[in-house]
Amino acid sequence: MTPQVTDQAAPQVARVLGAARSDCSFANFQAAAGLKDRVHFLKAHLEPLLFAGWIERTIPDKPHSSKQKYRLTAAGKRVVEGSSR
Repeated sequence: MTPQVTDQAAPQVARVLGAARSDCSFANFQAAAGLKDRVHFLKAHLEPLLFAGWIERTIPDKPHSSKQKYRLTAAGKRVVEGSSR
């Protein structure tokens, strides 16, 4: 990512991670990020957070479940705590 893209994405990522302090649905994450395009949110924000290990699925063996929620991992909690200092 370029610095400009990183600077633009950082507030959205912070809002998503903040929303993840409790189990959160995809729609709630998307609303927290302030983005309307579902596919863009998934590809540009949610998947990178999953791959980075900052959030995890509550039902990992059923990624497309209607009951799927996401929560912070220990690494994600460290990121959130570090950014709030």
